[in-house]
Amino acid sequence: MPGLPTATDEEVGFQPIPSNPYLKQPGSVPGSISRGAKSSWGSFMPPNTYEPVVDEGIIHFNPIIILFMSLIPKDDLTKAVQSALGKIPEFMAKMGIEDADTFYKFANDMLKWTPTENVQAKDVYDILCLFYFILDQQPLLRKQTLVHPSSVGLPLTPLSSWIVVFAQLIGLFMDTPASINEKTFQTFVDSPKYMIKEEALIPEGGFRTFNDFFSRHLKPGVRPIADQDDDRVITYPADCTYDNSLYNQSIVNVQDTGIIEIKGLPWTIGALLQGSEYADCFHGGVWMHAFLNTFNYHRQHAPVSGTVIEAKNIQGAAYLEVDQQCRPIRKLFVTAEDIEKDPNCRPEAPDSPGYQFLQTRGLVVIDNPVLGKVAVLPIGMAMVSSVKLSVRVGQKLQKGQEISTFLFGGSDIICVFEPRAKLTPEHFVPSPKDDYSRYGSVLAKAPGQGSNGTSNGYH
Repeated sequence: MPGLPTATDEEVGFQPIPSNPYLKQPGSVPGSISRGAKSSWGSFMPPNTYEPVVDEGIIHFNPIIILFMSLIPKDDLTKAVQSALGKIPEFMAKMGIEDADTFYKFANDMLKWTPTENVQAKDVYDILCLFYFILDQQPLLRKQTLVHPSSVGLPLTPLSSWIVVFAQLIGLFMDTPASINEKTFQTFVDSPKYMIKEEALIPEGGFRTFNDFFSRHLKPGVRPIADQDDDRVITYPADCTYDNSLYNQSIVNVQDTGIIEIKGLPWTIGALLQGSEYADCFHGGVWMHAFLNTFNYHRQHAPVSGTVIEAKNIQGAAYLEVDQQCRPIRKLFVTAEDIEKDPNCRPEAPDSPGYQFLQTRGLVVIDNPVLGKVAVLPIGMAMVSSVKLSVRVGQKLQKGQEISTFLFGGSDIICVFEPRAKLTPEHFVPSPKDDYSRYGSVLAKAPGQGSNGTSNGYH
């Protein structure tokens, strides 16, 4: 049967369906009947009596889905579903989505989804993409907050706000024992990219919830920290993919005015750090971002040693840009070879740079004695509606120490450096092609003399 694997209604808190759950007037809709109306029983029924209805196939819609039904005209949803059907018919059929009603069921099932994975590690990613792909069709796309500098500081549109709450509710379910079981967990063990047997620290008795699994710890020693005593060596803050591309704008110089120009749009460092007293310190510095896949380890770590001088959460959208181009191969970044083959080729992930300025995110600013201030921003996307920080202001950090955690969904991570660090794209080390970088490996080597007295910190 097409659709998502889900927990049962009883497991998510609904009572067992009674044999006669609703009553209705004969030949009518559920509700009371007029005084003295004749029933199919052949006699006059007393006032306000009902005839039983037997319907074992009732769908218990979550209130957030009922809200969506009232928020979005059914005709608009139908147009979006039909548009998606014309572009990805096979995957829509696999998920059982063919019209507005079946999308309601799909979205409702996501709220009690028990994720499973295939050997290519694409199932979870593809299901998240499908949900957003449908919402990214017109006329639904224009009902969402525009990813544009003009949207900074403005309230989210009703649909964008609904998506945030929807993501939060999925997160709440992923915090329950009903979200994972031995059978579903085994599908992740059998998916090589997750490296569960090789790297995951599995608690005694197993993972209690899906979020416990998603935010799993690693076995000691599997992520050595490069040059831990050399402040000039900056390490990857997460298991992530970074291509060091000016074309893809994975790295951008921050103008002296604080503007970060991305895809021709003038974003500001102040908008990204939202009210941080240290925003001006990054004028003239460097901004970079990297992408985490669903199979990656989802805890983040300090890229430098130093003192935490700011730590906060910034509430925003729960957005995911989905692009079919380059399908069926999912690309994390675009190479020159890809562009030569197809000038219109664009990455499916990460999202186009710029969305991070509006997204739900964490902010940790670390003051390093050699590099100055370093801002690390774990960015939630897709179903990540919050970031859990594990540090506090005044805390002394060692390079590689944990600073935050993502729960279920997709994610991105940003680092911003002061001009004092004197970093340029040439100082950064991109991820290997067709692979991701591990946290603790070298992200960049700042110029100048290392803290151990050697050039760049190396003998």
